[in-house]
Amino acid sequence: MKKSLTSGHSLCIALICCMTIVSCGYKKKEMKTTNLVQHDAQIKTLENMQSAYKGEITATTKYAAYSKQAEKEGYHQIALLFDAVSAAERIHASNHKIVIEDGGATVPIIIPEFITKTTKENLSEDIRDEAYEAKTMYPNFIKTALLADNKIAVLSLNFAKNTELKHKHFFEETLAHLNAKTLDQLPTQYSVCPACGNTYSKAPKHCDFTLTERERFIVFQ
Repeated sequence: MKKSLTSGHSLCIALICCMTIVSCGYKKKEMKTTNLVQHDAQIKTLENMQSAYKGEITATTKYAAYSKQAEKEGYHQIALLFDAVSAAERIHASNHKIVIEDGGATVPIIIPEFITKTTKENLSEDIRDEAYEAKTMYPNFIKTALLADNKIAVLSLNFAKNTELKHKHFFEETLAHLNAKTLDQLPTQYSVCPACGNTYSKAPKHCDFTLTERERFIVFQ
C-alpha cells in the first residue's frame, strides 16, 4: 500500500512537472509571437506615417491651389476655407514628420501631384478624399500604431483623423451653399489650432483636442 501511494505521488509530481514545462513552452511561444507582432507593427507604423506625411504635404499644396482657384472664380469665402484647411494639413504633416524622425526613419521628399478643376469639382473631390482619410485610412493606421505601442504616432494620427472629419463637414456645407447660391451664409472667418490643425469657424476659448488657447490660433478672414 505504501509503495502504491509512493508511485502515485511520483506520478502526480511528474505530471505537474510536465504541465509546468508545457505551460512555460506556451508562454515563451506566446511571448515570441507577441514580440513579433509588435515588431512588425512598429515597422508598418513608420511606413504608414510616411504615407500619411505624403498625403498631408500634397493636401497642403493642393488646397492652397484650390484657394487661388476659388478667388479666381469670385468665391472669397470658399478661398478662406481652403487656406485654413491647407494650414491644418501643414500642421498634420509637421506632426507626422516628428513621429517619423523619432522612429529613426527618413522623411520622404514629396512632389505633390494633383489637378486643379473648378471650385465645385474640387469641393466634391475633397469631400470624398477627406471621408476616406477620416473613416478608413487613419483608423487603420491608428490600429497598427496601437499594436506597435507607438503613443506619439497614435496622437498625431488621431489629431489628423478628427480634423479631417471636420474638414469633410465644412466642404459638404460649402458645396451645399454653392449649389443653393447662398454663399453669403458661409463663415467669414476660420481659425486653426497650431498644435493639432483642428479647424473652427467659431473659435472656442481652448482647442477641443489640445487645450491650446484661442489667442494662439491661426486666423483666416
